[in-house]
Amino acid sequence: MPTRRYFLDWLRVLAFGGLILFHVGLMYSGWDYNLKSPVTYPAVEWLLEALSPWRMALLFVISGVACRFLIGKLGPGRFALDRLARLGPVILTGMLLVNPLQVWVQLLTQGDTAKGYLDFWFTSYLTSDRSLFGALGRPMPTWDHLWFLVYLLPYTLLLAAAAAAFRRRSPPVPPPALLLVAPGFWMAATDVLIGTAAPVTHALYNDWGAHLKWLGLFAAGALLAHRDDAWAAVRARRRTLLAAAAALLALYLAARAVVLAQPDDLGPAVLYRALQGAYGWTAVLAVAGYAARWLDRPSAALGYLNEAVLPVYVLHQPAMLAAAYLVFPLRLPLALEAASLLGAAGLLPLGAYHVAIRPWRPVRRMFGLKPQSERPGADSG
Repeated sequence: MPTRRYFLDWLRVLAFGGLILFHVGLMYSGWDYNLKSPVTYPAVEWLLEALSPWRMALLFVISGVACRFLIGKLGPGRFALDRLARLGPVILTGMLLVNPLQVWVQLLTQGDTAKGYLDFWFTSYLTSDRSLFGALGRPMPTWDHLWFLVYLLPYTLLLAAAAAAFRRRSPPVPPPALLLVAPGFWMAATDVLIGTAAPVTHALYNDWGAHLKWLGLFAAGALLAHRDDAWAAVRARRRTLLAAAAALLALYLAARAVVLAQPDDLGPAVLYRALQGAYGWTAVLAVAGYAARWLDRPSAALGYLNEAVLPVYVLHQPAMLAAAYLVFPLRLPLALEAASLLGAAGLLPLGAYHVAIRPWRPVRRMFGLKPQSERPGADSG
């Protein structure tokens, strides 16, 4: 049985840190987001384009790996119950207790509510005030940025069912080259589908293009979990993968420029989406290869951050949006303003984890964490 892949734990922490950076960038871009800076900088969109194709793909792959290891440890039935007990409460905590703040900030900024926060929370948010659905762009209560957890829960249950089905017989063992190449074609195909016929909704029930993509990557992680040969190949070829990712990124950004100039032309749009998937998967392999070389070791810092990352993920966006609501009117220099938002999105939730979540057993459960007595060997799913 392979030992824990610590480099994937580090990548999970770094990927969620990158998510905070991405969300701060969204406020300065022309892309749709909950709250926008009074001054936007279209150039930031090119940086977001470089991050977007692989950041969530990496998290779904890592989750697939972690869940495969957990199934081996717990068995399919106990694993399914564990996922329900861990992910269910944190989703409800986020929707009912955490996200009301960011929804209130958004509607207050747009001029769609004048209520105080507690009044809004109890009389509009929790009562699902339909008159605000249009202004918000979605129903309340909302999972908003927690869509990753909402999608991950049914995927884990499907994996448990598949593991139970194969329990008495060995599943086929694909060659490592197939495991490392096939997901790239899958990403390219599903990105084309999403861009042309099935746009992402994050609504769970009518998001079949996104489900095909994310479930496929989650399954790829599960298949790769125990494959030392595949991870060794990624590590050995990390420089080649990095060069290929850089070349594909250049082509992908060039295709984006063509799409911006010819928005109604289907051909460039299909090429752009196909390159998005190919670049995204190659980037996932490249960062995994370098992490396997340099980060595959345990540490006290990793143990702390690996547990903190889920509560920080749940709390970061409300903290950031509340800070933006206070900071944007001050018209600070861009560097100071952005640094303030990054600090609010990262340090405030980390402080809340350390003081208000980590020491308290009931609150740990609310945020999807095991009791402290069970922490050694905790998973990263």
